[in-house]
Parts: sequence; C-alpha cells; structure tokens
Amino acid sequence: MYHSIKSVHRNEVMRSIHVSPRSFALQMRIIKALDFKVCSVGDAIQRKKAGCKSRIIALSFDDAYENVYDTALPILRKYGFSATIYAVAGLVGSSNVWDLNSGISENTLMSETQIRDCKAHGIEIGCHTHTHQSLIAFNCQLEQEILESKSALEERFDSEINNFCYPYGHYDDTIVKQVSDAGFKFGVTMDRGISNERDSELLLPRIPITWHTLPHLFIAKILTSYEDNRRVL
Repeated sequence: MYHSIKSVHRNEVMRSIHVSPRSFALQMRIIKALDFKVCSVGDAIQRKKAGCKSRIIALSFDDAYENVYDTALPILRKYGFSATIYAVAGLVGSSNVWDLNSGISENTLMSETQIRDCKAHGIEIGCHTHTHQSLIAFNCQLEQEILESKSALEERFDSEINNFCYPYGHYDDTIVKQVSDAGFKFGVTMDRGISNERDSELLLPRIPITWHTLPHLFIAKILTSYEDNRRVL
C-alpha cells in the first residue's frame, strides 16, 4: 500500500505517507529480483482463484496523486508491472483538500487524462469514494460516497469499477454491506497483513510502505510473517 511517491522535508507533517522516488525504485528492483508476479488487486484475486502458484504482489496507490503518474508509472512500465490506483471520484484533477485542515501539505491529484493514460497502460482504476470522507462520520452521505462515486468513475472512464478503498481504513458492517450492494467485488482496508484465502474479498488487508520502510524492512514485510504478526484479530 502506497500513497505519494515524493521526496519531502524531514519535518513534513505525515511524512510517512510519502515514499521517496529512490526508495520506490529500489523496492521495485527488489521484487523483480525476487521473481514476484506484480499486478493489480483485481488481477491478483483472479490469479489466486485460478490456482496460480506463483508468488504475487498486488501494488496499490491510494488517492491517485499526480506524483504517482510522474514518478511511479515509468518505473512500473520499465518492469512490466501493473497496479491499482484508487481515485477520489469528486476530486479528479484537484488536490488532497481533505488533508489541508490537518497541516498536511497540498499535493495535486491526477487529471482525467492522466488516469486514462494509466488505464491504457494496464493500471486498474479503483474507487476511493467521492470526497475522501470517513465513512463512519456521523454526517457522511453514504450513497454519494459509495454508490454515486462508482457511477461517476464508470461514466467518466467508460469502464466497470469493481474495486473499493475505505478512506482512513474506516468501516463497519453497515458500510461493507453498502459497498457490496453497490456492486463492488473487492475492497481494501488499512488492516495490516498478507492477504490469504480466509480474508473477505471486501475487507482485504494490505502491507503499508512508508517513508521509513528501509530495504531490510521492505524485504521482511514481503517475505516473512512480519505484517501478519501485526494483524488485529
């Protein structure tokens, strides 16, 4: 699970959501050298259902930052990797306005043209709600954030959107049911762990990769039980 691929100052608020371009490039070299099959979330699930025995990594990028398009996409193309990018339906081409009251710096989100280019190069487009509001907030308009955001992205990019990402990792049983009723087949959380056959396809755990994920830790995260040991049971 990635967010922004960008070098930032050490005093940056929420520095952890950024991964430096140099670190990201090294991480991709590592998983290439380890002979992982690297794909989108949806493709990873389908491969496992088909009985694929290869080691699989599904790359995901929350929020659809423009720096992912500028920096990460060329590296993914170099290695023939795919990924899933979760776009905020109502803020395409805007910025992370949901963060600005918390002191987090403004970062531009991908434009419609950039998202279309990602899709043309085999990147899966997922839905990250309409405005990136917490779905458990008392004033959240769940129909707009879940159902209408799906319809908006499908109309805009002329393709079915099956994949959902819960903002801030917030969900409850009611929200998961609404995600399912809206027609989403897969959903990713911020729960930590390596996905296995016991996980609900609407509540998939992920491995967080942050500014502080040094190479030895990155290898531990993808090759060992490091993340599973941090699952909340």
